[in-house]
Amino acid sequence: MRNFEVTGMTKSECLLTNVRSVIGSEAFLVRNRKNKQDFTRQRKLPFCSLIFFFLNLIRQTLQKELTYFIREFGEHKNISKSAFCQSRMKLRPEAFIELNDELVSGFYADDELKKWNAFRLICIDGSTLELPRSQEIIDYFGVNSLENNTPIGKISVCFDLLNEIILDSVIAPNHSSEYDLALSHFTKLRPHDLLILDRGYGARWLFLMLLQKRVDFVIRLQKIFGRDIDSFWDAESLSTIIRVEQPPKKTKMRLARLGILFEPFSFRLVKVKLNNGDTEVLATSLTDEKKYPHEMFKDLYKMRWGVESNYHHLKNHIEIGNFTGYSIQSIYQDYNASILIANIQSLIVLDAQQKMSATNDKRQYQYKVNRNLSIGYLKDRIVDILLSDNPHYYQELVELFQIEPIPIREGRTYQRHFKRYKRKWYMNQRRAL
Repeated sequence: MRNFEVTGMTKSECLLTNVRSVIGSEAFLVRNRKNKQDFTRQRKLPFCSLIFFFLNLIRQTLQKELTYFIREFGEHKNISKSAFCQSRMKLRPEAFIELNDELVSGFYADDELKKWNAFRLICIDGSTLELPRSQEIIDYFGVNSLENNTPIGKISVCFDLLNEIILDSVIAPNHSSEYDLALSHFTKLRPHDLLILDRGYGARWLFLMLLQKRVDFVIRLQKIFGRDIDSFWDAESLSTIIRVEQPPKKTKMRLARLGILFEPFSFRLVKVKLNNGDTEVLATSLTDEKKYPHEMFKDLYKMRWGVESNYHHLKNHIEIGNFTGYSIQSIYQDYNASILIANIQSLIVLDAQQKMSATNDKRQYQYKVNRNLSIGYLKDRIVDILLSDNPHYYQELVELFQIEPIPIREGRTYQRHFKRYKRKWYMNQRRAL
């Protein structure tokens, strides 16, 4: 990546320029085609155009999207759905993972980041995603027996809470373990990260694994966790240190499967009183009680809500569950492309937010970019940016991102609702308007 201070471009502009260079390289094409003969002949939708099409937020009826795209950015009047389907089968879904890794590694190449007490604040969390109904998808991903045997996949994200960047994400069959999906993200963690996890992830073997990786953690615990911890719920103490000299049987078995040698370790328990009167217990590697007093953990753990907001954005604004095909490969292509789109949006938001900060001082509230509105402005314009080195396209998009910002009202709380609902998107009912 070029040095943005030398080029005069913002960091985000440089990162997108680098992505454009990678997409246009022969080496990237060779790595991400399924067979050697793929993308060797000139077609209506060549390799680069196919990548750009996936990144152009395909949300309306597929034929309309194809016709508009090929007329606006190609050299032909039209392209059929059949031609697109044939072309997409030649593309490895890992292409979008590679581009996202390129973007993320470039973003963290310098130290210009938002941090909490010098920590990069990371959250891993899982969810589910309804999938199109086909026998191929049902056989591979499985179904939700409680929801009329709806095809469903399990997803997991590794998310930077302060910088709103998705370091890594995966979609897998519904029977996949949340622990295993979380472990797949660990290659993206680095020493002195602070990992915040919900109570579904609390386990002694996980504590030890993170400590050995020099990754700090704050993890909410379940009510029943073990004799050495359960008594702490009713104790008067708000903070205590737990020493693990001998692991429980399940911990031993899990460590053996992971090839990790057990060694005695310590972690800290912190009691947190919620606004509704409930008590939660957090396990943390931040054992220094003077540097990290128990009072700070309530607000720290509350930051985990950022990953829930990210899921809301992915599912309802980016429409990550609005797929364009009935095959396993199409699911992985659409999903990985949507994660890349989310990170591209976050990069541009950083520049827009920086420009807005100058006017925030004159307002009653601090304001932030409207992510729902801004994702709409990405349509077509992201292709212009990736096809051209004209800075006007990027600058125009940054200005559009500042339209109708949202006030930040501190201290508001929301009740979480879990409800059953019908599938939002059907392949034969996609919008033409």
